[in-house]
Amino acid sequence: MSTLAAQRGSAPLRGLTSSLSSLCLKTSSSRTFSTTPAALTKTIALHRIPAFPIPDYPLGPRLIYKQSNGGLYATARIRRGNNISSDHKVKTPRAWRPNIHRKRLWSAALGVWMRPGSRCACCAHPQGGRPSTPTCSSPRRRASATSAPAAGSCAGSSCRRAAVRARFADERARLGVVRPAGVEDEDNTDLVHVLVDGATPGPLSAVSRAIIARRAEAVAADRMAWDVAALQAQGQEFALGEEAELAGDEDVRGAGEQVGGTVEELDAAIEAMEKDEAKRP
Repeated sequence: MSTLAAQRGSAPLRGLTSSLSSLCLKTSSSRTFSTTPAALTKTIALHRIPAFPIPDYPLGPRLIYKQSNGGLYATARIRRGNNISSDHKVKTPRAWRPNIHRKRLWSAALGVWMRPGSRCACCAHPQGGRPSTPTCSSPRRRASATSAPAAGSCAGSSCRRAAVRARFADERARLGVVRPAGVEDEDNTDLVHVLVDGATPGPLSAVSRAIIARRAEAVAADRMAWDVAALQAQGQEFALGEEAELAGDEDVRGAGEQVGGTVEELDAAIEAMEKDEAKRP
């Protein structure tokens, strides 16, 4: 009996019993023995929308009630005042925080479900959804629906779709506004998909990565066109295709000769130096 008590009190057995007591056999998910990952929640975080293609919010971030910078809170603020007793009229300072009720609202321009505050949702519904608020006729409704950096990012993203730009064109024609010369409407619908994907948790999807690669190739082609136009304006000659590759090889070979040998000789010398450094203790 004493031997069994000594064994129970030994250090290895105490560690084993403590680890077994801390072991929990309850699973956090109902999918107990599943090999597929749990479905991720794709929630739009407006403050995580990439800011590089969107103009800056003109009024800047809010310095009071900074929580409203990351959501659609409309004009809700923290109200401060006093509680006054009825008997002795004693004032007690207190604050009233806004009672934010979130309502699920479909954004046709962004193609996602959003959860703005109830006040912002009431302003958006009469205009046919969130994308219509930047162009609504009521200044008060427009101010209450776009009075935050997150709302500005949302409006800037939705205004890049072709359907929204067509509505802008109809509004300009109705009001008689003349478009400046050289300004054309560009369809950035694919860019909206990237912005929404960047505002959701997790890595970018394959579609978003393909859009970014395609836009990078388009930017490189435009830059090359600008360079060719600049050379033509200066009267200089330029080479394309195999001639450009041969010219590039000659330039590299000439640069190697200027530093004391051809490129192959320089590579061999660098490899020899690396081998000597590897042999050193």
